Amino acid sequence: MTRWIKTMVCAFGAVVLLGCGSSVGNDGQTVGGPCASNADCDQQCLMSGDFPQGTCVVGCDTDADCPDGTYCIDKEGGVCLLGCQLPSDCRGGYSCEGQTNHGHGGDSLVCVKD
Repeated sequence: MTRWIKTMVCAFGAVVLLGCGSSVGNDGQTVGGPCASNADCDQQCLMSGDFPQGTCVVGCDTDADCPDGTYCIDKEGGVCLLGCQLPSDCRGGYSCEGQTNHGHGGDSLVCVKD
């Protein structure tokens, strides 16, 4: 097998393993995407008043338990929420606001109900 073919096979394998889309973001099934039940998410769907149209989350104790681009926030016993810089970084019904971190002090900017 030539070096080029080996490189292409490895690159294709990485795409298959990682998937074509991101699992974190305004459409993410791991964190940030809308949901109606846990079946819509990799782990959990939060449907309380703070999360219009639901949002996919992952449970956490610290930021180290969260995927890149998310923060462990002190809600529901600790959940990873989508990080942001501006309100426009969040999907409709959400705004970029500082929320209390879980597992350490301070706040992080995350997408929550506006």
